[in-house]
Amino acid sequence: MRNGMFVPATQCKSHPDVKSDGKARVDTGKPTLTQQGIDVDAFICENHALIERLRKGTR
Repeated sequence: MRNGMFVPATQCKSHPDVKSDGKARVDTGKPTLTQQGIDVDAFICENHALIERLRKGTR
């Protein structure tokens, strides 16, 4: 029976329950810089030019 109305088979939520913060978590098995005992802020300061160059390459 067709009456011109579309009735979805499943209900769609407008706001799904999201548990993560949007960042992808991939376990590579490699320790992070902090776990290796490297000061992240100092690392960024020392390698700022390299980081900026690498960022520009992806745009």
